[in-house]
Amino acid sequence: MRRSFWLAGLGGVVLAVGSGAQSPVVPLPPAQPAQPAPPAAEWANKFFLPDIAANREQPAPPVVTHNFGEVPHGTLCAHTFTITNVYDVPMQVTEVRKSCTCLGYVPVTKTLQPNDTAEFTVTMDTGKFVGFNAQTFYVTFGPKYVSTATLRVQATSRTEVSVNPGAVAFGTVPQGSKASQSVTVKYSGRSRDWKLTEVVPVKGPFEVKVSEASRGGPLRGGAEYQVDVTLKPGAGPGPISEQVAVKTTDPAHPVVHIAVTGAVAAPVELNPSRVRFDGAAVGRPATQRVLVRAAKPFRVLGVDGAGDGISAEVANAAAPLQVHFLTVTFDPKAAGAVSRTLQVRTDLDGGTVALPVDAEAR
Repeated sequence: MRRSFWLAGLGGVVLAVGSGAQSPVVPLPPAQPAQPAPPAAEWANKFFLPDIAANREQPAPPVVTHNFGEVPHGTLCAHTFTITNVYDVPMQVTEVRKSCTCLGYVPVTKTLQPNDTAEFTVTMDTGKFVGFNAQTFYVTFGPKYVSTATLRVQATSRTEVSVNPGAVAFGTVPQGSKASQSVTVKYSGRSRDWKLTEVVPVKGPFEVKVSEASRGGPLRGGAEYQVDVTLKPGAGPGPISEQVAVKTTDPAHPVVHIAVTGAVAAPVELNPSRVRFDGAAVGRPATQRVLVRAAKPFRVLGVDGAGDGISAEVANAAAPLQVHFLTVTFDPKAAGAVSRTLQVRTDLDGGTVALPVDAEAR
C-alpha cells in the first residue's frame, strides 16, 4: 500500500511512504556560471627573468618585481634589468609607460636579435614621497609581435636620514677624463652617536671619500657628512650604473647606498656598431647609414678596408663636427657571404674605430 503527501515546506516535492518506497527525489540547485579563467601573464615578462637564457621553458610571471628596501629620503634608487630575447624574431622596446613621476628609466634603443641581450635601467626618486611606495613600469615590445611587460618597483623613504642630491650623476664624460661630484648625507634622528664609519669596497672605477661636516652636539642628535665620488681617468667606455655603500653605526640600517650613474664616451662611437646586409640581390647596391660621433668636434680622415663589394663614404665637412654620417654600400657581383672590417680614421687621439660589416648576396 502506498500513500503520498505534499509537503509544503519542500515546495511541492512528493514524498512516497509505504512498503517499497524509493529515496526522495530532491531537485538540484541551478548550475553556477563558470568562473572566467585568470588572464595569462604577458610573455614579454619572460625577457626580464635573470635565468631565462638557461631555462627558456619557464612560464612568464604575472609581474616582475624589484624591492629597493628602506632608503634615506631623497635617494635616487637605480636598478638595471637584463633583457634577453628568447624568441626567433627581432624584438625592440616600442613604448615605456610609468605610473608615477617618481619613476625614470634609460631608453633602450637597441634592436634585440634572437638570443641578444640589453640593459634596462630604472630609477625611483624617493625625494618625491615619504614612507612606502610601490609603482609600475609598462614596457611594450614589438613591432610585429606585441606584448607589454609589467615591472613593479617599491621602496620605503626614511625621513631621519636624507641624501642631497639623491645620486651622483656624472652625465657623459670623455674617456680619460677625471670627474668628481659630492652628495650630503644628513641624519636628523635622536641618536647622538650616529656616524658614517667606512666605505664598502666599490666595484666601479671610483674613489670615494667620506668626511664629517657638522654634528648636533652633546644635547641633541643630528649629523651631516659629505661623500665625494671621483671617476678614475682609466674608466672604460660605456654606461655607468653602480651603487656606493657607506656603513653606519645604526644596527637597524647599517648601510647607506648612493647611486652613481653616467656614461664614459669613447673617443669615437659608431651607431650601429655593426652593419649587416641580408639577402642583397646581385647587381643591386644596398646602403646603410652609420652615425659617427665623439665628445668634441672632429674630422673623419678616411675609411680603410673596402673590398668584396663593400665600400664606405663620408660627407665632407667644412669644419670639425661632433657628429658625422657614414654611408656603407654593398654592391655584390656574385652570390655568397662576405665579411670585412672597415677602419674609420679621425683626427682625434686614439680616434680610429673598427666597423664590422657582414653581408650576404643571392
